Amino acid sequence: MLTDRLTLALLDQWPGAAAVLDTRDEALPVVLVNQPLAELRATSAEAVSAAGLAGLLGEGVDSARIADLRRVFIAGDSVSLQVALTDPMLGPYSAELRFQPLHDETGTVTHYAVFHDRIGLPPARGDALPTSRPPLARDDRLTGLRHIELFHEFYRRDFAIAQREGRALAVFVFDIDALGIYNATFGRAAGDTVIRRVGRSLLSGLRRASDLVARVEGGRFVGLAAGMDAEQAQHHAQLLGVRVRELHLHHPRSPIARVVTVCCGVAQMLPGPDSTPDQLLHEAQLALEDVRAKRGNAGAMGLTAPGDG
Repeated sequence: MLTDRLTLALLDQWPGAAAVLDTRDEALPVVLVNQPLAELRATSAEAVSAAGLAGLLGEGVDSARIADLRRVFIAGDSVSLQVALTDPMLGPYSAELRFQPLHDETGTVTHYAVFHDRIGLPPARGDALPTSRPPLARDDRLTGLRHIELFHEFYRRDFAIAQREGRALAVFVFDIDALGIYNATFGRAAGDTVIRRVGRSLLSGLRRASDLVARVEGGRFVGLAAGMDAEQAQHHAQLLGVRVRELHLHHPRSPIARVVTVCCGVAQMLPGPDSTPDQLLHEAQLALEDVRAKRGNAGAMGLTAPGDG
């Protein structure tokens, strides 16, 4: 059916956080959780699905909120709810869930699409929320990835943990090749689609929930992974580059290949007492510039290992 195949497949490609409920089952199971929602909740899509509607709402199975939603689903109406949820990294936050009915070819409501929008973090210790960074800065609007400011917040925290526990960290800086030429050829809207697709590909290549990826600006992305030595970091960067190639996004005027590719700079270190987060990030950026200067083929990768600090 259209709802089961095409619509659900499109929702899975949605850059924002989304899930789908099957209203034909009395238990209202969650039958689809897209990658942005899994990333937002810092857990697997399977775990979010298993939690069901109650997990999406952050409430008990017998809550009055779910009973109200059942009546909405029977009527086939749209509805928006504000709920209180918890982020494993940032703690409690408020969100808006928008429920939209999905119909099959006969017009019968068979599923509901649930769109998840973060609307704010609660004040700390009764203080007002800071005005210097709006709560909506959590996600990049174009790609649905982590906002670069939030990435840096997580990065500083993870760097301190790695420093304290003696864990290695790797930073990846990716840049889409010849994005300006692509925009000139196909238009800015098509270029934005490429940015979204590449961002989703990089995100889906993360190994664990604690790994991070964010868009810096334009077609540049930054990623963070823990527990990799220098060789593993280089291999992982190569695999991510292959994932982007395998999107087969046609780029007839690229000087690298006939498809969209990325260039990557990698830095890996075991942070020592005097190491700083800026040092590792700077090394990754230098590695990218070095690859850009030396590059003679689409598969080149840059790797630098600053050492123990």
